[in-house]
Amino acid sequence: MKKIFIFLLLMIFIPSMFMPIRTQAKTIADLKAELDKILKEEAENNANIELNDSELASIQSEISDIYNQVENITSEMKNIEEEIVQLEEDIVAKDKSSKNLMSSLQTTTGNSFYIEYLFGATSITDFIYRYSITEQITSYNDKLINEMNEMIKESKEKKEELSNKQKELENRQNTLTSKMKILEDAKVKLYELGSTLEQEIINAKAVIKMYQDKGCGEYDDISVCASNMLPPDTKFWRPFETGYVTSEFGYRNAIYDGNGNLIASSGLHEGIDLSNSLGSKNPMYSIANGIVARIWYDIWGGNQITIHHNVNGKAYSSSYAHMSKITVKEGDIVTKDTIVGYMGSTGNVTGPHLHLAISTGLRFTEYTGYSAYVARCVNPRNLINFPSYGSWKDRVTKF
Repeated sequence: MKKIFIFLLLMIFIPSMFMPIRTQAKTIADLKAELDKILKEEAENNANIELNDSELASIQSEISDIYNQVENITSEMKNIEEEIVQLEEDIVAKDKSSKNLMSSLQTTTGNSFYIEYLFGATSITDFIYRYSITEQITSYNDKLINEMNEMIKESKEKKEELSNKQKELENRQNTLTSKMKILEDAKVKLYELGSTLEQEIINAKAVIKMYQDKGCGEYDDISVCASNMLPPDTKFWRPFETGYVTSEFGYRNAIYDGNGNLIASSGLHEGIDLSNSLGSKNPMYSIANGIVARIWYDIWGGNQITIHHNVNGKAYSSSYAHMSKITVKEGDIVTKDTIVGYMGSTGNVTGPHLHLAISTGLRFTEYTGYSAYVARCVNPRNLINFPSYGSWKDRVTKF
C-alpha cells in the first residue's frame, strides 16, 4: 500500500516538474479586454452623469417652486398684517362711537329728562325712542368689536401658521441648496473622469491598432511580435496609484543624513521625488507605453531603470531611481499599466521614495553621460498631472 501511495505521488508531481512554465504575456486580446473594461466604465460614468443631471434639474425645479411659495407667503403675511392694523383701527373707532352714544344716553337720562317729563308727555316718548335706538346701536357696536377681535385672533394665528410654513420651506431650500452643491461638485468630477476615460479609450485604440499594423495576431505575445518597435502613446501618467511629492524639480541645497553624510550635492535636482506610506510594498508603473532601455545600479541612485517612450510623435526617456525591486528586464515592451518595480531606498537616500526624471530624446542611445542627460531633463510637472499640494488617490484624476 505504501509503494502504491508513493507511486501516485510521483505520477502527480513528476509531470508538473517538466511542464513548461508559462509566463504571463500580454496579447492584443488582453488589450481589447482592457479597452472593453474602459468602455464599460465610460458607459457607467455617462449613466452617472445623466442621473446627476436629472437630480440637479429636479432639485433646481423644487428650489424654484419653494422660492415662489415663499414669495406668496410673504405677500399673504403682509396683507394679513395690513388687515390686522385696519381691524384694530376699526375697533378703536367703534369703541369711541359706543362711548359717545353711552354719554348721550347718560345725559338724556339726567335731570333734564325729568324737567321735560314734567312739562310734556311728548318728551317722554321722544326719550323712549332715543333710548331704544341708542341701546340697539351700542349693542350692535359691541357685537362688531367682538367679531373684529375674533378676526384679529384668527389673523394672528394664520400669520403664525404661515411664518412656520415659511421657515419649513426655507429650511428645505437650504437643504436642497447644499445637496445641489454636492451634486455640482460630483458633476465636475464625473465630467473630468469622462474626459480622462475618453482619452484612455483613444489611447487604447491607438495602441491596439499599432500592434495590429505591426502584424501581431490576436493571441500573439506583443513583446515578441513588436520587439523592434517603440510603442506610441498620447500622454504620461502618474507612476503610483496614491502618493505625494516630497521634493520638486529644480535647484536645491545639499542634503545630509542624520550622521552628517552627504546624500545629494547642491545643484539641479533633475527629477521629482514621490512617496507614500507603502514603502517597498508600493508598486511603480511605467508612466507611458515604451521599451525598457537600461537597468543598472550605482551608489547614488541605487536600483534604476530607464524606459524609452514615443509620446505624440516625440521621443522621451523616463528614469526611475532608488527601487527596492525591479520586475522588468531590458528590451521588455511596457504599457502604462505595467508594474516595472517597487519603491525603495536603495542608494543614497533619507527614506523610501521614487526619484522620477524625464529627459527628451532616447537616453543611452542618442546621448550618454550625466551632463548630456541633465541638459535634456525637463520638469516632470510639465508632462504629468501632479497636484500642486496634497496627495492623489489614483492615476487619472485631474488637478
